[in-house]
Amino acid sequence: MAVEIKMVVEADLKQVFLVGLAVNGICSHYPFTKLEGYLIETCVVEAVINVVKHAYEDPNGQELAVVCRADKDGMTIEVWDWGKGMSRLKPTTLDFDPKDVTSLPESGMGLFIIQQVMDDVEYFPVGDKNVLTMSKKFPTQELPH
Repeated sequence: MAVEIKMVVEADLKQVFLVGLAVNGICSHYPFTKLEGYLIETCVVEAVINVVKHAYEDPNGQELAVVCRADKDGMTIEVWDWGKGMSRLKPTTLDFDPKDVTSLPESGMGLFIIQQVMDDVEYFPVGDKNVLTMSKKFPTQELPH
């Protein structure tokens, strides 16, 4: 049986921590490891920060939604906003010299992190809403021999 939890919050950086805690708590009720729950939380936090910083010219009074759906196979999390959309979601890379810590990018790593952690990432507009969809399958349990 599928379960859906929807959170609607003000598009404010002060809300990010609470959204992250909620997502981590939801993950803890499913067969994700603590590390996987933390990584999924990180992906949602990065997506929400991107909405607050980039979707709205003035996020004051604007909202965003986070929808968590779990079924027998895994979890899908959608982040919705009603602001300026992205042109397209494309695979991202990090371009820096790992031997030179000063070349490490200060921003722009959110989508890279999301695409590395999640099994499937999609982005599309639905009417006046922008939807970032991130899916993660539950880990498979190896049976003892």
